[in-house]
Amino acid sequence: MSENIEKHNQRLPLWMLNPAEEKEARQNLKKFAYAQCVDYVEAMVECSKIHGLKVFPACNEPRDAMRKCILSYQGDSYLDVQRDLMVQQKLERLEQQLAEQKKKQQQQK
Repeated sequence: MSENIEKHNQRLPLWMLNPAEEKEARQNLKKFAYAQCVDYVEAMVECSKIHGLKVFPACNEPRDAMRKCILSYQGDSYLDVQRDLMVQQKLERLEQQLAEQKKKQQQQK
């Protein structure tokens, strides 16, 4: 079944995700964005450690760089990738359940 999906190269239907899975896809996107911008995030953390309460005027440049990087990875195309991964995992679980059911039916015969 998953081979047919890859063959047609179509996006998997979004309706297959329930609200909890949609939320998980968005959390995965956030983790992905922070992982891609780890250098900028670390620079902001270091700046905030050095400047303490004066973080806002002193760390504007690292904050802006971090924000720009993170926002560049939070577009719809990256969210669609995360959604597609969630749907693909769901399809694989369903295929596995179907295979187990068929195996049980064959054993009963």
